[in-house]
Amino acid sequence: MTSALTTFQQWLLFSGATLIVGCVAWRIQVLPGALRALGGGDVSTIQRTERRVLSIARTSAGLLIVAWLLRLVVQVMGFRDPFVPLSEDVAFLLFEIFWGTVWMAQGAVILLLVGALWLAGGRRGSTDDDVRAAASAIGVPWGAAALLVAGLALTIALSGHAVGADSAVALVVTADSLHTLAAGAWIGTLAVILLAARGTAGSDPRFFAAQISRFSPMALVSGGGLVGMGVVLGWAHLTAVSDLWTEPYGRILSAKVALVLVVFGLGFLNWKRGLPVADSVEGAAGVRRRAATEVGFAVAVLLLTAVLVHAPKP
Repeated sequence: MTSALTTFQQWLLFSGATLIVGCVAWRIQVLPGALRALGGGDVSTIQRTERRVLSIARTSAGLLIVAWLLRLVVQVMGFRDPFVPLSEDVAFLLFEIFWGTVWMAQGAVILLLVGALWLAGGRRGSTDDDVRAAASAIGVPWGAAALLVAGLALTIALSGHAVGADSAVALVVTADSLHTLAAGAWIGTLAVILLAARGTAGSDPRFFAAQISRFSPMALVSGGGLVGMGVVLGWAHLTAVSDLWTEPYGRILSAKVALVLVVFGLGFLNWKRGLPVADSVEGAAGVRRRAATEVGFAVAVLLLTAVLVHAPKP
């Protein structure tokens, strides 16, 4: 029961983090770049898409709050001493050990994220030019959200295997944090583009194509970072290459790597076939279909990651 709840909690945490990083990356990198490529863009499409992305970000923040609270429940269930009052166990977890400090810091980051996203929904200019100018600028709320998602990734690393590395702890924690951010910038952003364009991409394929075009180089960089940080984490958590097929932890990691390769392959196929024709209605539909499959496999990767987090290292 505890193991299943832990896996669900971690999957919820990783999913929420991936999506909210994707929302921030979309708003800071993809949207301004797409508008520059289009030389402006239809105001109604911009406003509708921004509202949808903001809604996705706020939903993701809600998932993070649930995952954060569940984390304490799981920790108490695993630590619980039936011979002392529950309040003593909770107080010890929160105030006497490093885990509690990280958990409270993570809660503060999530609540600040909620505040930044609330401010991001403020009023925009009344003219079309004002709307386009506001969409092209980052703005204080989204800039704050970018810093906060970096802090969120750090707290995730500090509450997992990374902080227990045998050596070079700072390097491993940094690699774990960057690993989370790279996954969000790649898969999270792609998922956000798909969700925000749902039901409307065919009505304005040029805007959809401009987003995909801006997203593609970011995905390449993020994918490279994901692989690089994954190698560092593998070095830190495995004792030998043979652990990949002889140890339970290594076998789960191998399955995860295999799925990641599938996601890479689907992404390459979509980039090769879809990007040149994404500005047509038929081309955009094809890109969405292949990208949805790519995101589906990535969800399975996140599930394996959730299992891996509480699996014993070799």
